[in-house]
Amino acid sequence: MLSDIVWNDAYARARLVAEEQDIPLVDVLMQPPEDRPPVHWRMEAQASHSDRLGAGEDAMEEQGEIALHLTVRIGRISTPDALTYCKAMSIAFRVELPDMPQWPVGLYYDGQSLYPPDPDTTGNWATMSLMIRYRYQDRTEPPA
Repeated sequence: MLSDIVWNDAYARARLVAEEQDIPLVDVLMQPPEDRPPVHWRMEAQASHSDRLGAGEDAMEEQGEIALHLTVRIGRISTPDALTYCKAMSIAFRVELPDMPQWPVGLYYDGQSLYPPDPDTTGNWATMSLMIRYRYQDRTEPPA
C-alpha cells in the first residue's frame, strides 16, 4: 500500500524541482493527455508493498518505487538537457536541501535507476524515467 506521507513528500520535492526548471509537474488525474504541455514531468507510484516488522508488532514497513517521468514531445529538448533535468530531480531525493521539506520520520529514499527513452519508440512523445526506491516505517495509531 502506498502511504499518503510517501506520496505527499515525493510530490512536494518533485514539484519544487519542476518549478525551478520551469517544467510543469502534471497531475495525471487532473489533466487529460491532450492538455499536457510539450515538456512536462509526471509522477506515479510503482508497485509497493508493506508488512509488519515482526509478529504482533504494530510497526509496519512499506517498500516501493516512485517514478518520475520527464515526458517530451519529440524535437523539444536534447538528450543532454533531459539528463541535466533528471540529475536535478535525482538530487532532491538524495540529500536534504535548504529549500526542500525535511524528511518525514521513517521515510528513507534508497537507490535510483534512470531509464532513457527507447531509441525505437515511434510517435510524438518520448519519456525518460527516474525510478526512486523508498522504505517507509510507521506504527498503527492506538485507538483514542
